[in-house]
Amino acid sequence: MGTAVASVLAALSIITFGVFGGETTAGTTQTTTTTVPDSETTIPGDGSSTTAPDDGSSTTTPGQVTIPTTDDGTITPVGDAILLSEIQMKASALGPLEFGQDSDRVLGRLAATYGQPTDDTGFFVGDGTFGECPGDSVRVVRWGPLNIVSVGAEGSAEFVSYRLDLRYGGITSPTTDIATLSGLRVGDTVGDLESIYSGFAIEYVVDEGIGGLTFELRENQAGDILLWGPVDSQAEDALVTGIYSRDHCETPEPDPDA
Repeated sequence: MGTAVASVLAALSIITFGVFGGETTAGTTQTTTTTVPDSETTIPGDGSSTTAPDDGSSTTTPGQVTIPTTDDGTITPVGDAILLSEIQMKASALGPLEFGQDSDRVLGRLAATYGQPTDDTGFFVGDGTFGECPGDSVRVVRWGPLNIVSVGAEGSAEFVSYRLDLRYGGITSPTTDIATLSGLRVGDTVGDLESIYSGFAIEYVVDEGIGGLTFELRENQAGDILLWGPVDSQAEDALVTGIYSRDHCETPEPDPDA
């Protein structure tokens, strides 16, 4: 891992992590692959961040590209703030915000919860960088390390995936503390990952798009990816630096009974 990323991760010692709810496990033996050397990854944006105020006013990050959703360039808050204890990373949702929901409403709920975002790309033609299919019209809005991915036309886009990744910066943001249903957080160790998901199948693979080693979590070896993300290595004390939902371009139709 590069020096800059190591510096970011070193700052994790100042963050206190809470504990959220549990998740039913399946009795499956976890699997691993051969460890590969870490590699440095370039992340879109300049990595700087600001803390969003609670009053809903706009914040600015140097170098951000913003397509405003209101005349003054802010995202209009929608509804009440979501209780932080209810915001958990799931296979097809972020807390009560489910994939397929109207993007403007999802972003509005997050603005009501966390204030104005750190970055907003506006809509652009995607190349697959954020898990969208190449050629999709995609928009990525960031609150600290949390990236919310929407696909579709402006005014009719849908929330399709999320990525929580320390390498995007903003580790003092409250979004850093978001956990999975079973309690895994970015900054936890690979040992934590394997202990929390001991009943699931875990595989370690190199992802060229991420530029390094990632974990892939499945209910069983033949199942679809539930969650995945970058790790420093397969060593027990190595850090999980990101937790992602499945890529939208590879996501199967949801099972209503799942």
